[in-house]
Amino acid sequence: MKNAKKNHAMISAAVLTIVATAAVACSSSSHTATATATATATAGSSPAGTGGTGGSSSLTASSHITSLFQSGLTQMEKKKWSAATTSFQNVLVISPSNVYANYDLGVIAQSTGHPNAAISYYNKALAANAAYQPAMYNEAILLESSQPQEAIALYQKVVKINPKAATAYLRLAVVQAGQGDSTDAKANDAKAVSIDPALSKYKLPAKS
Repeated sequence: MKNAKKNHAMISAAVLTIVATAAVACSSSSHTATATATATATAGSSPAGTGGTGGSSSLTASSHITSLFQSGLTQMEKKKWSAATTSFQNVLVISPSNVYANYDLGVIAQSTGHPNAAISYYNKALAANAAYQPAMYNEAILLESSQPQEAIALYQKVVKINPKAATAYLRLAVVQAGQGDSTDAKANDAKAVSIDPALSKYKLPAKS
């Protein structure tokens, strides 16, 4: 029993490290570019009769959003959480349903020990884009202990969208093993290892 808990903790710590790296990678220039494009489309939806002002306003909004994202990402890298939060919240002032701003605010909340706030931001990101895997994945991590079935459902969505998501298969297997579903846990663990053999060093927790 003690060893099982130790293995579970080791897997969680290792995969959380991967999550942290993935969060930074997701918040990259392409991430910013996509967010800007989304905001541009939103900003371009100006009322009729503005006489072309909408196009200029759209470009201004997208430029401002790009600047805010660049500032926010730099601040996140330096762990200036409060400043980064302000930057991404300012994005939401311009583009209220921006997937990436909500996601990054969720990452900040998760990184600073505010799981409920993180889940709220991830849900807002998913409301805007139901297939946004990073938000699903990080939310699933936060739900593993308190709502394991919800976590399982989210991991299953992730691997359905991205069949090569090795760490999602691994975490899915860990949660299933903890729930006593050894058959599915072993199958998903095997999938994780087949995609990324390096994950074979992590052993599933024994049924408690």
